[in-house]
Amino acid sequence: MLFKSFFTVCLLMAFFSLISCMQNDFENENINVAAAASLKGILDDLILNYETKYGENININYAGSYTLTSQINRGLVTDVFIPAGTIPVNRINRQVDILPFISNKLVLISRDKNDLEWDLDVLKQFDRIAIADPNFSPAGEYSIQALNALDDQRDLYTRLVYAKDVSAALLYVKKGLADVGIVYLTDSIDDHEIFTNDVIPEDTYSKIEYPIVTFSNNLNQTNHLINYLFQPESLKIIKEKGFKIHE
Repeated sequence: MLFKSFFTVCLLMAFFSLISCMQNDFENENINVAAAASLKGILDDLILNYETKYGENININYAGSYTLTSQINRGLVTDVFIPAGTIPVNRINRQVDILPFISNKLVLISRDKNDLEWDLDVLKQFDRIAIADPNFSPAGEYSIQALNALDDQRDLYTRLVYAKDVSAALLYVKKGLADVGIVYLTDSIDDHEIFTNDVIPEDTYSKIEYPIVTFSNNLNQTNHLINYLFQPESLKIIKEKGFKIHE
């Protein structure tokens, strides 16, 4: 009888120990974020602040939004997805929740201060125009839309230099691999090695929105992170980086 009672106590202790370990594993589970390459400058700051403040660990993967969508559909573990545009969201083959977040603009950049205007004749002065590849990044699609809005723009397409994403397009201009480039305002605003010439008219391309996309996994920690992104201290950083907050 004594042995039986002792055995029962041991089983209970083992059971509660297992539950405790599972709970600790859950609490310490990392949050996995996939985000458009154009968000690296701002999310690096926000994520660092969040990790420092709350002691959490966040894994973040930056790439072109279409590339990330493809990876998610192939099984990339993702709790939060922040793409550049809504089209990547429509390509996800899982059920998701969508929350409006921030928006951006397109600008024309160059290595030197030229005060270039967004104009067909101005663009024809250059042999190499860097844009993100529209097959991998919505930034490329927005850039093509803006070019299509120009009159008689066909000659420009032979001058396009395609980069894997918008950050790479900026790098092409910075390294002299392209004469000018079309990138997001927020990519150029803090980069002192390139010059932002002109804001491309916003009525020439689709609105550039960054929604927050969440899945059904890891909801408690995910919601905590999202709530932090909308706190005043986060919104201040977002505005300073040139993004417009969704109202």
